[in-house]
Amino acid sequence: MATDKELRIGIAELAPVILSGFCESLRKIKGFKPNITEVSDRESLLSLISKKEIDILIANPTFGGLLHPDDIRRASKNPNIRIFAIELGKLSKQALSLYDDHLHVTDDLESIKNKIISVCKFSDNKTDDKEALSNREKEIVALVVRGFTNQEIADKLFISIHTVITHRRNIAKKLEIHSATGLTIYAIVNKIVDLNDIKL
Repeated sequence: MATDKELRIGIAELAPVILSGFCESLRKIKGFKPNITEVSDRESLLSLISKKEIDILIANPTFGGLLHPDDIRRASKNPNIRIFAIELGKLSKQALSLYDDHLHVTDDLESIKNKIISVCKFSDNKTDDKEALSNREKEIVALVVRGFTNQEIADKLFISIHTVITHRRNIAKKLEIHSATGLTIYAIVNKIVDLNDIKL
């Protein structure tokens, strides 16, 4: 699946070779129209996300000191921003769980394309928005319909309770479902959970 939608992408990376490598790779992906803003310091990053809506942020987790995705989501003008970690070495599962996904420096163009499509679920058709849940959002839906509380979800996924609440708000907005029953039906129909997993 490809998209003709313009992708507003911010890339936060201090190493020029890695930065230019990701920029060049994104421009070579067929079906993508990347509008890339390169960011080389923390102040520029905060300015970018608070003044200009970007769809995707690709960032080195250690950019300008420890970069926490929750801080980026709170400061971003776009509540649906997707954040990818640049993985140079091996990041812990806990660190990766804070991001929507990660791009490794060794990923080929097809892998980068598939990860972006999977997380962003591009569609020009409004009725397809109900399918636009990221992998993280699907995980949260599965836990919600299994009866986990926000705090239990945060603990299980190693994210803050604020992030869980933000994800739940985005899920409700995307699916236009505002009841536990409706969410449960959606999760079963879309095979996010099995009927046997749900406590009735």
